[in-house]
Amino acid sequence: MPGRFALVFTSNGLSEWRDLRRDPKGSRNLVAESASLVVARNIAGNPLLASPELMHTSPLRALVRYTVNDVSITYEVWAGGHIAINLAGAPTTLTGPHLAPDPGAGAALQPVIITPAMQQWLLYLDAWTVDELSTTKSQPALAGIATASEAGLTATGVTVIPPDGIVRYPRLRISNWTGGMPTVRRAGVTLAEGSDYLAEYDDTSGELLIQYMHLLPPGPAETRAFTIQPAQTEPVLTLSILDANDTPRPLDPVTGMLIVDADLPAGSTPAPGPLTTKDVFQIPYIQTEPTLRLQATITDPPEGFNGIRFSVSGPGFAQTIDDTDDTNGFRVTITLPRRAEYSVTATILVDGTPGTLSRTIDPVGYGRIFVSIGDSITAGKWAFYRLPPGSSLSGASDGYPFTMPPAPDSGYPRSTDGRNYPQSDNTQADSAGYQNIYYAGYQIELNDRLTTCLNSPVFILNDGFSGIRTARDLYGNTTGSDRTGTSGYLNVLGKAAIYRQHITDLGAGHVLLQVGTNDATAVSTTNPYNNLMPASVYKEDLRAVITALRQDRPDLALWVARLPWRNDGTATQAATRRATTLAFNESIVELIDELDDNAPIRQGPDFYSHFAINQSQIITINPSNGNADNIHPNAAGFSAMAELWANVLCADLPREPDPSPTPTSTIYIPTVIAPSPTTTSLSAITTSATVPASPAATDTATPTVPASPAATDTATPTVPTSPVATATATPTPATAPTASSVPVQATVAPIHIPLIQR
Repeated sequence: MPGRFALVFTSNGLSEWRDLRRDPKGSRNLVAESASLVVARNIAGNPLLASPELMHTSPLRALVRYTVNDVSITYEVWAGGHIAINLAGAPTTLTGPHLAPDPGAGAALQPVIITPAMQQWLLYLDAWTVDELSTTKSQPALAGIATASEAGLTATGVTVIPPDGIVRYPRLRISNWTGGMPTVRRAGVTLAEGSDYLAEYDDTSGELLIQYMHLLPPGPAETRAFTIQPAQTEPVLTLSILDANDTPRPLDPVTGMLIVDADLPAGSTPAPGPLTTKDVFQIPYIQTEPTLRLQATITDPPEGFNGIRFSVSGPGFAQTIDDTDDTNGFRVTITLPRRAEYSVTATILVDGTPGTLSRTIDPVGYGRIFVSIGDSITAGKWAFYRLPPGSSLSGASDGYPFTMPPAPDSGYPRSTDGRNYPQSDNTQADSAGYQNIYYAGYQIELNDRLTTCLNSPVFILNDGFSGIRTARDLYGNTTGSDRTGTSGYLNVLGKAAIYRQHITDLGAGHVLLQVGTNDATAVSTTNPYNNLMPASVYKEDLRAVITALRQDRPDLALWVARLPWRNDGTATQAATRRATTLAFNESIVELIDELDDNAPIRQGPDFYSHFAINQSQIITINPSNGNADNIHPNAAGFSAMAELWANVLCADLPREPDPSPTPTSTIYIPTVIAPSPTTTSLSAITTSATVPASPAATDTATPTVPASPAATDTATPTVPTSPVATATATPTPATAPTASSVPVQATVAPIHIPLIQR
């Protein structure tokens, strides 16, 4: 069962980082060759090299220390992927992250506090952005940790509510705790230790540390509230859905919905841009392959427990399987017969009979996932928008942020299935002047149209980004003015690795691309930093983007829309921009014709022709500030875009056939006769099911992450930072070697730290 990360510390620092979720065999080091993920240098610019000392290890975290003359560098590695780096002593500089080319997973380095004698940093693994910090200068080591002090014991427990900006695997610290290892609940739902959270308790100091092992979308306090109570013997059943790597997909243990991390770094330097936190959200579960891989685990099982019953039902289909062999966790694999909505339930077996403890994920969609990539027109600016409270712009802030499907009768835009609703634009960094806005573009209505015409579930990720260009931030005739690709921060090519990760993590098979309107905005032929772009340059930039998006998926289906008619600026500027847009559109047609023989690429809608004859569907006045606009669609315009996209996609993609009125095959339940070895007899049953269109917001769907340390090299010391999974007991943490037991010579064996999520 795969883990999360494998890290190797050598005398050069953190020299290896392997992503065991997307790469279970750990075949690729994501750190730049002959480098370390972060580099510490002294005032003379020389790297600080020393032997690593392992100071502490537990299932939750490990401490690795370097001592170089009068400088001490400590890495506190948390299982969720945070690495707190503390530098003390002589002045030191820290740079990073230094990633291998096209790593496929991001890392982000965040300064917490910098003084002449001490520095505190946070390094986030598997993150293109970081979190807002909850910190004080008197306690920089607690940056990003939500705390509760003077806790003791209470009848109702201690409640900790992380601020909205803490999204990535929140860490909790309880001072003066006297309750031993805890029971942890979120939003009233009991979480499973080892899969939903990890904990470490020091009974001498009374400090309890907890890390929640899932992303936590922003939202109401009640959905983010953690209640910590003394441990109680209580059976906890978890149900997870695994991907093709046998890695659990990111399900919320309270709602059972899929957590989507759609954050794109903001449109400001340095590339690819700084922190945004508001585009992590939940949708009813969906996957794009027919294989459904289910896993369940149970802690503190009741007497007589001997297995799990898995039941899956959907249109014209029902299947139930008992599993009593927990060698690799309780698992089943089911092939779904068609794209549709299903319901999945895991129920404990007590003496071979279904017990009262169960978990349900409903709906479980098997369908199609699209990623729409483009600028503010793709994002949905300005037909519907909600602003952060206190924003200086005009407009409402009610409903902000949107991280759960709005209720069907709320009045907010949402698709019928609840999978598409307003998304954050991500253009600005989280800060005191944070202005990122929630938009609703064509994706919501397109979801409903595609669900109908394709007769299957659909989700469309809105990766629109206001102001973004194709492959360069600027087009100029001065050396260095272009900021092309990864050297820029406001172009699709520069963020291609992030788009690819979104596509990979969602299993998306289709991309809707519409980019170039901002490239066509410049009108000057003399401005050295933002010159009028020739269509030939745009064509090659677009080719580079398509190549980059398909780098890992040459079979990725991609549609390119022709850019819309516009009338922004003075009459002369508008005419120039329309002429450039028409030339760009001709390049799009030419490029698709050139590429079509080698890859599934198609023409998307012709938005220029549509808006040229439907100019009333473009807003004339920007509703946020009263300035002239004449470029963005209004609500009617976005509805038209949805219709035009649907016309193309429904013609190009096959419709899912209707299910048979009755099941076409007999469904069986394996009935266990003896627990080991398992003997089964088959008895026929018939079942039917109805599938609701949106998930039930209950506590009956708790995902779990399988636990088993990834294989590492034989070098010592080896530090498992999560216990080995069992079905019946909380595992015992690995014993940490003392600092004196770790060799200190320069040739010391590297420290391997596999970070395991259960």
